[in-house]
Amino acid sequence: MKNRILTLFIGIAAAFGMQAQEYTTYLFAYFSGNWPDGEQVRYALSDDGYNYHALNYGRPVVASDTIALKRSVRDPHILRAEDGKTFYMVLTDMRSDMGWQSNDGLILMKSTDLLHWEHTAIHFPTRFPNLEGFDEKNLHAVWAPQTIWDEKVGKYMIYYSIGRHDWEYPTEDPNFNQPYFRIYYSYANEDFTDITEPRLLFDFGTAAIDGDIVYDAKNEEYVLFFKDEGRSVMNKKGNFRTRQGVMRATSKSLTGPYEVEYRHLQKPGQYPTEGSSVFPLIGSDEYILMYDCYANGHYQFCKSNDLKNFTYVQNTPTRGTFTPRHGSVIHITDAERQRLEAWSSLGEAVQDMAKIAVPCYTLDELAKRKDLETYASQVMATTNAPKAFKKTEKKIRKFIAKVKQ
Repeated sequence: MKNRILTLFIGIAAAFGMQAQEYTTYLFAYFSGNWPDGEQVRYALSDDGYNYHALNYGRPVVASDTIALKRSVRDPHILRAEDGKTFYMVLTDMRSDMGWQSNDGLILMKSTDLLHWEHTAIHFPTRFPNLEGFDEKNLHAVWAPQTIWDEKVGKYMIYYSIGRHDWEYPTEDPNFNQPYFRIYYSYANEDFTDITEPRLLFDFGTAAIDGDIVYDAKNEEYVLFFKDEGRSVMNKKGNFRTRQGVMRATSKSLTGPYEVEYRHLQKPGQYPTEGSSVFPLIGSDEYILMYDCYANGHYQFCKSNDLKNFTYVQNTPTRGTFTPRHGSVIHITDAERQRLEAWSSLGEAVQDMAKIAVPCYTLDELAKRKDLETYASQVMATTNAPKAFKKTEKKIRKFIAKVKQ
């Protein structure tokens, strides 16, 4: 019997004989800041779901300039597929130093090893040229896409926030109109290289972004977590003042309609927040709600056993090599962790070699360093075998030790 627990981040392991205890580690995929180098995919691992250490010294896993039309990406959402061995990632195709209205599309990616990704860029004005209001002049943004398996349809549903200039509404500041974001959805094709025409999923009445859908098996309903975005205004639908917090809405159907609970879920007094993500604790019936407290320099973590009431657990500082912004978490196996850690250790060895000042090398050693860098790049680009990563790292560490003698 297939017992499916659908979440935004977790593939359905039970359908393929995998038990929950086979997952040992939390993988956090994220971007790290509002500049080109920060707008790239990074990874961090955790044993408990609350405390993370960055891989590859916090350097990127995927180079944005190789996958994105804007040469930068944000808001990575990662999902283990129904087959238990494929991974999907969707991202915002955006470069913030070009302006917050410079984003007209998203990225679809597919992998079987979490390291090497096939990718497709979807530029909405080009892909949907006959869709009224989605031209480059009027489309404000396509933000924070996420993916979930639609059991009823038998396809992966991708949902994202759309902002358009013709939807802007006045605020209490007479000199500022708020971009109005609504959440839309599409279905991916079988190859995960294209999407269907956008359809409206959720209209909060004022701007709503960062949607995150989790299936609540106990209550047999879908829970949509989202952020009430933008300047504080009165939302007339709920007679509710928006404050950039985490909210929830529920529906018996994945595609809605969703009924809103007009309250914030994060720790009282914690504003603003963004990029909320919900995922289950390994071996537990509890869920973690995490969100970026970007104005305070930390991620905040809460937990719940009913996906409705959340208790504050801790603030996790974002500093050093671990500087996450909006991202997502999945569970991975020990074998997957070993692969990522071996890849990361090789990348760190290459960086350690590059940190040694040029005057410390002889001419022959400089030539050798270049050869090792080239070889390591080839290994990292063409294989996913931990043994190959470790063997190459060993060569580099041996060379570093020799140079330092």
